[in-house]
Amino acid sequence: MSTIVSPREKILVRETDPLIVNRLQQELKVPYGIAAILAGRNLCTFEQCKAFFRPDLSQFHDPFLFEQMHLAVSRIEDAIRRCEKIVIYGDYDVDGVTSTALLIKVLRKLGADCEYFLPNRLTDGYGISENGIRQIALKKTGLIISVDCGITSVYETAVAAKLGMDMIITDHHEPQGPLPDAVAIINPKVNNSEYPDKNLAGVGVALKLCQALARHTGNDEQLWLSFLDIVALGTAADIVPLIGENRIIARHGFQMLQNTAHVGLKALIDLQKLSGKKISTSEVVFQLAPCINAGGRLGDATRGVELLLTEDPTVAWQTAHELRETNLERRALDSAVAQEAIDWVEKNCSLDRDFALVVGKESWHVGVVGIVASKLVERFHRPAILFSIGPNGVGRGSGRSVPGLHLLEALSQCSDLLESFGGHAAAAGMNIKSQNIDLFREKMNQVVGKMIKVEDLVPQVIADAEINLSQLNPKFFRIINEMAPFGPGNMRPVLFCKKLKQKYSPRVVGQNHLKMLVVGDGVSMDAIGFNFGDRYDEICRASEINLAFSLDENEWNGRVNIQMKVKGVSL
Repeated sequence: MSTIVSPREKILVRETDPLIVNRLQQELKVPYGIAAILAGRNLCTFEQCKAFFRPDLSQFHDPFLFEQMHLAVSRIEDAIRRCEKIVIYGDYDVDGVTSTALLIKVLRKLGADCEYFLPNRLTDGYGISENGIRQIALKKTGLIISVDCGITSVYETAVAAKLGMDMIITDHHEPQGPLPDAVAIINPKVNNSEYPDKNLAGVGVALKLCQALARHTGNDEQLWLSFLDIVALGTAADIVPLIGENRIIARHGFQMLQNTAHVGLKALIDLQKLSGKKISTSEVVFQLAPCINAGGRLGDATRGVELLLTEDPTVAWQTAHELRETNLERRALDSAVAQEAIDWVEKNCSLDRDFALVVGKESWHVGVVGIVASKLVERFHRPAILFSIGPNGVGRGSGRSVPGLHLLEALSQCSDLLESFGGHAAAAGMNIKSQNIDLFREKMNQVVGKMIKVEDLVPQVIADAEINLSQLNPKFFRIINEMAPFGPGNMRPVLFCKKLKQKYSPRVVGQNHLKMLVVGDGVSMDAIGFNFGDRYDEICRASEINLAFSLDENEWNGRVNIQMKVKGVSL
């Protein structure tokens, strides 16, 4: 019998300054609920709201605000002039793959002799490795440019120098300790960086290098502008905040994706049945990016780069098909692993005792443990770590956290049981001897129990505004849609309505979903609660319910209507 169940969500309404909300309502001529949403996103003036609703390429920051950008572009220009071989050292995720493809395309337009190198997740692990540097040296390389990695590669950069190769590092990860002795480091997160936008993905940093190269070499913005759809793909896939420059990239890049000129992307879009449809964050994150990511998760990430580089429609279609099939294999793997992990947690863990979930098994594929850890966090709202135990008795693990717990700090207090570890507040990777997993689970629970607050173990639904149902008209819905693209830092607005009645008894539909018709202020509206089916009895008995929800379009039999997508219920 299960001893752990998913905790009920707590609904909170975001507090906003009523003076700011009233001023925005008057200046923008929008409903109060819209003004409250904007104020809650720190959009407090007319000009800020204008820039938000109309993100324009002219709002991009000067790439030369990166302190060492002049050094980077000068060294690249020298390499092109001397016909030196340039190798792009990328990463195996979508951010790394798109960064690699972007730089290869731009550098080849400039006449560079360039190739790329991607590590293998299963044999090389994450980031720059000495083995990778030595392989690149065999190609008589003069310059290595890292993308989406390298900020901690002090030793590997020194190895490259000894082998006669210069390095330019472009990255967006947090530095840890001394910086590599590279020709130039382009990273908005290095200490004392004056670059205004700290939220760029790796491909966003690579884009800034391309913008600087265009200006330095006397080319116009078309040198990089035609690749903005590739940049948007990597940006959305890396789950960075879609604010600032990332919002500009996503807004314009998603529009370009609908009619992309890149034959590989077009083939993948066709295969995923997205042709002619509006492409937004969800289509990128759930349909396009997983296919490109699948190659790196299960072995060979180079297929993703080749998909983006090829100009041959036949090769494009074949590569897209292979990646799609690999993703189906990945989905089957992570579904199986997720079910095993959930079953283990439900049989062996207690909601009162276990503050962190630590699970490991020999048969699990290392390429999916991170995905499954995220699923455990989503289901049980506890930090989760999954290990894939290899034949050598070493478990390679991936962890995900919840808001309120700095995962890397927690791991640091368990370092005596780990072979290696690294990461940040929300996610981490680690290696452990299999005989230490039980001890690690026990110690991790003790550490997390002391670090975390009880309320952090309860999922919270933060509503942007409390409104009346009568305010939800087509104009309100249209303005919300103009806030897209949605994603971290700019999630689709969540609204809150109190004391709603149910016109009919709710129905359980599909796989554990709850369909309702609610009434308030003389207005009725359809509502769908995905995975709320297990709450049928309590909701059915309630005379009134309070709903937190987002607004969505529902198309059925050719008719389109606005419906509530339930995020939380309180009675």
